Amino acid sequence: MTSFSLRSRPGGLSGGNRGPNDNSSKTHLENISDLREVKHNKQKRNIAPLILKNRPRILVICFSSCVVLFFFFFLSHNLPVTNDEADSDSEDKKFAPMGTIVYGAKSKGDDTDKLVAQAITAGFRHIATGGFHFEYNEPGVGIGWKESGVPRNELYLQTLFVSKSVNNYGVQNCKVEGCPPSPDLSIEDQVHLSIKSSLHNLQTTYIDSVLVHNFRAKLQTYEDTMAAWRVLESYVDRGIIRHLGIVSVHDRDYLIKLHNETRVKPSIIQNRFHSNRGYDVELRPLFKEMGMSNQLFWILTGSAGGKVRNNNVITEIAQRQGVSNQILLYSFILVCLGGTPLIGSKTLLHMEEDVTALLRKPLIWNDEDFTAVANVIN
Repeated sequence: MTSFSLRSRPGGLSGGNRGPNDNSSKTHLENISDLREVKHNKQKRNIAPLILKNRPRILVICFSSCVVLFFFFFLSHNLPVTNDEADSDSEDKKFAPMGTIVYGAKSKGDDTDKLVAQAITAGFRHIATGGFHFEYNEPGVGIGWKESGVPRNELYLQTLFVSKSVNNYGVQNCKVEGCPPSPDLSIEDQVHLSIKSSLHNLQTTYIDSVLVHNFRAKLQTYEDTMAAWRVLESYVDRGIIRHLGIVSVHDRDYLIKLHNETRVKPSIIQNRFHSNRGYDVELRPLFKEMGMSNQLFWILTGSAGGKVRNNNVITEIAQRQGVSNQILLYSFILVCLGGTPLIGSKTLLHMEEDVTALLRKPLIWNDEDFTAVANVIN
């Protein structure tokens, strides 16, 4: 019986028993290469007519693929901003930041629209008003910012929620369905109606900040504050309100409790700048620790304003700085105390002076001047 193997087979692929003059294996490989080339050329001849025949269809497929890729790229770069993204740096590109100075629209009456438009023209970008507050003309603020021509996302619009149990409550600005509100409306429904009214009055789809209002040192009950706050938090969740804050709280324990028990923390504390509250000297470190902007009102009409108005020391410093005594006090609050002054100037000239001295060309303070002003206002 004869056995066969590639190793003993003459001309086998293993090259076994192949002598130096044996070319049979080489010839065999060349034949295989020739066969492959012939097969490849035949395939090319067969495919070419197929490509030519179906060229329109192939072009359509390629074009459709490009369109799909383009829209995928476009949509991926234009998706709506999520709640998480709203907290990122991209928020600053979409919304206006809080102002370091604020134009206060309180007690401007029928001139509110004109004065707000002038304030924005002068350079103010943060406007404070109030809903359901009898001393504010909230619709006038909406008209004024529209007339200014400045885009909405370059302005920071702030308003108040005023409960019916708080002094200064008034519904003269309420023009939406549900107004005037029922006397037995719950605190939660008061918030809903107030926000609905403010959005209408301000002619906007969102409000940059809403502050829960208290009258001077008379705080509404903590339970009512929390009930209102929970509803306001739901508007923050939906992107209708950006920030929350509170007015006239000089009680350290109250603030700490509010901060600890709220999900959306207060971003703004708005208090009077007055000697009978110690100018909040002891509370200011707490404001900073909690990350709250400290807005200050009653600057010129309170105790400090009266002390600096005709004081010789203040006048000498102000003249040296090239500003009025009033602007010097605003600058003292802004630069030296880190506060945010609410300013209610009623002429375009004064508004421009405010913006120039406080924003565009801020005053430079030394320790001697700071101490002198602090001693005057006690």
